Amino acid sequence: MISFIEEDKMKWVDEFSTIIGSSVDELVQNGVYHILTSGEKISSRAGSALQAYGVNYVLRNPRNRLHHLRDGAVKYLTRELLAYFSGKLKAEEGLAKASKFWMTLIDEDGNVNSNYGYYVFYEPVEKYGNQYNWVKSVLLNNNDSRRAIININQNYHKSETKDFPCTIGIQFYIKDNHLFCEVMSRSTDVITGLPYDMGFFSFLHELMWKDLTESGIPNLMLGNTVMKTTFTQIYDKSLSKANSVAESILSNEHSEMPTIESARETLVDILTGSKNTYLLQWIDQHAQ
Repeated sequence: MISFIEEDKMKWVDEFSTIIGSSVDELVQNGVYHILTSGEKISSRAGSALQAYGVNYVLRNPRNRLHHLRDGAVKYLTRELLAYFSGKLKAEEGLAKASKFWMTLIDEDGNVNSNYGYYVFYEPVEKYGNQYNWVKSVLLNNNDSRRAIININQNYHKSETKDFPCTIGIQFYIKDNHLFCEVMSRSTDVITGLPYDMGFFSFLHELMWKDLTESGIPNLMLGNTVMKTTFTQIYDKSLSKANSVAESILSNEHSEMPTIESARETLVDILTGSKNTYLLQWIDQHAQ
């Protein structure tokens, strides 16, 4: 017989779910299944939706980040990556080049807050230059560090802004000689958010891993990219797209982005806007 305390614990554990996939396509499809079968109806500022709670999305192969279940998904991801690399908070110069939707969220200065590349590569950090360098430095100095964090959602976002970043922060850590990346997200739309957020975070994960192997941890291996979401949903307006994703047949063959051959050269391309590496040339080509 299960005691009251044990039964209560089982109910608590059951409220949290882990969705595992070897590709972004598999994660999205499994996420759609989970929300359709376990989601609760909610009404939010963004519209009515089915929503699940406490879901961890685990990407086993961070390099398998391209979304093939929707037409135009690779083009959107590559355009979003270029916007993140630019770090431009002004929508017209950044995220609106990926989708005009971002123009609906601008503030009085024409800015949006969800250009994650700004916080990673450009927001200043004393002595380190940026948060990316901070993470790299703390892990090189202490492979067991628990401080390798990039903050996205900031105290200055707590205003009347329309664009309140969904991502709270990104943490990197080393365990069993693997570099892991865990993203904390307050809310993730499984159709319009997860494929592209996971695309960027897994790219950043690979970049940091490659950088660490070049900078002093040569035998380090690439671990999972994880998105820990408090809320994950399918909005009513995306339900037909979700059903299409759910009915799609996953391919056993997945095209991948080119590997990061040199972290140093890739970072030069990111920070200067150049396209000298084959990877940046590939991203630029697919963004056209």
